Amino acid sequence: MKEYEIDGWIRLSYPEHFEYNEEEDHVSFYSVEADAQGTLQMSIYEAEEEQAPSDAALQELNTFLGEFPIDVKVAPSVTTEAGGMTTAYASGIEDGMHLDVWSLTDGKRLLFLTYVADEVTNEKVEIESIIDSIEWT
Repeated sequence: MKEYEIDGWIRLSYPEHFEYNEEEDHVSFYSVEADAQGTLQMSIYEAEEEQAPSDAALQELNTFLGEFPIDVKVAPSVTTEAGGMTTAYASGIEDGMHLDVWSLTDGKRLLFLTYVADEVTNEKVEIESIIDSIEWT
């Protein structure tokens, strides 16, 4: 596994056959293998006012899902609360593409991640391992 860190914010691990690309407002992680299926994009925010983590995580997902024509298949729900981080998850279909969405927060800092792929594949297991490896620094 390779490491990616934004000093003072987060650290995560990602598979050896993945690369990343930093843009002004997000970071994209993607496989460089021939059968690659999708891209994981991560954006980082800091709230103006601290909120209860579960409220902040769900609010972010609901806002996102309300802004786009997404056929929601898994409604937003909190999936884990550990290590000072609350994680919420939702998924659906947008324009024929499979979409997974995560919101991770401590109530003040928030990570918003989307994974978009043509279809659900084994690559999602690798994406979930990236999500599970995220920790605050």
